[in-house]
Amino acid sequence: MCSCCTGSLTNEVKNYISETRFIELASVNSQGRPEIRTLGSFANDGLTIYFSTGKKSAKVKQIEGNPWVVVLFQHENQDLPAYKNVTYYGKATVLENPEEFDIGVKALSDRNPRFKERAEKGQLGETVIFKIEPQNIKYLDFAAGSGPAAIKEIKF
Repeated sequence: MCSCCTGSLTNEVKNYISETRFIELASVNSQGRPEIRTLGSFANDGLTIYFSTGKKSAKVKQIEGNPWVVVLFQHENQDLPAYKNVTYYGKATVLENPEEFDIGVKALSDRNPRFKERAEKGQLGETVIFKIEPQNIKYLDFAAGSGPAAIKEIKF
């Protein structure tokens, strides 16, 4: 699907993301093998995704070595005929510029009261915030059919 035809699809994706509780983040380790982990500290601003993690976490080193990541947004307890998910493919970058970092803090704080409390108390010293701008988004909706009929894409 071309980017000119994606207005309603973009809104569906944004809504789905905002209603997602946890995400699955896939990166590649130094041996070239995939790693996947569940994250709760994420937020979106439009189609841009922000997530936070500890500076010393393995994912920081993995993303420094290879910034390409995949993020899966999936709701729990879905019935198969109405099953949906969103998959993001993009590059993750650390927010080092203080203005960009503040944008990430605001997005994460607006979504997560615990993160907001930590930010207000100045407890983010060991925290890194990443931004993912998608290169490709796949929206799977079994209500629209199966196989290729169930998949819509937004390419950038």
